[in-house]
Amino acid sequence: MDANRPLLCVIGAGRVGTALAALLYERGYTVAAVYSRSPTSAATLAHRVGAAAAQSAAAAAQEADLILLTVSDDAVAEVAAALVGHDLRGRGVAHTSGALSASVLDPLRAAGASVGSLHPVYPFAARGADTSLAGVAFAVEATDEPLRGWLIDAVATLGGYVLNIPPGGKPVYHAALVLMSNYTVTLYALALRLLTGLGADEAACQQALNALLSATAVNLSALGVPDALTGPIVRADRRTIAAHLDALEQTNADTAHVYRLLGRLTLPLAAARGVDIEPLKRLLDEGV
Repeated sequence: MDANRPLLCVIGAGRVGTALAALLYERGYTVAAVYSRSPTSAATLAHRVGAAAAQSAAAAAQEADLILLTVSDDAVAEVAAALVGHDLRGRGVAHTSGALSASVLDPLRAAGASVGSLHPVYPFAARGADTSLAGVAFAVEATDEPLRGWLIDAVATLGGYVLNIPPGGKPVYHAALVLMSNYTVTLYALALRLLTGLGADEAACQQALNALLSATAVNLSALGVPDALTGPIVRADRRTIAAHLDALEQTNADTAHVYRLLGRLTLPLAAARGVDIEPLKRLLDEGV
């Protein structure tokens, strides 16, 4: 153990808490305590990281310097309230919600705690899955020391990098992630429905979309925006776009609306590539 590192406790033994506790433990952190509303989950994670399974959130917090609240968004304020009235002097408390501001923990300042948030920009799809967070961004919202330094050190230990989020910036930050990650799944589902609606084999459609999605991610990584943009808009191919709209209007009006809206949002990217977007704008605006 590095003597300069804080003792860690994790309150919440779900996907995020399990991953962070296990990875930090593997990299030399001492996990002093784990608490979960599910005693079985707490015991399983505690055994994995050599920690004590605490009987309450307050008991877990008393064992550590750095307290990570890895519970659901709706439970953050409730858990924080359970810690109010306990001596938290010299301790740091950070939640891992992407949507909530660190200010939700402000009541703990009266108990002497520094408060903040630490959110990994990563889709934790399954609890207990082998996960590496190397190269992953972590949104850090913290101004007090030593908490800010502790969080930055934890990110570095995990091989990640820090995204500094100003106070009040969490809603916009999290909306950006939802657009990128969650709604990519929605768009995938729309595309899959259109392809299988033609009678194509679903497995073959998934293979095609997976390859396309992976190649797009590679292009974005290598070329960035707007150079990674391909397709009919950046080619100013009005006939293709018109054919798409005609077909979609006959298939599903909502999908046609989504196509038009995304097309209009894509126009500035095409303009940055030197495309005359006015004819495309008129085409995409028709019927709106």
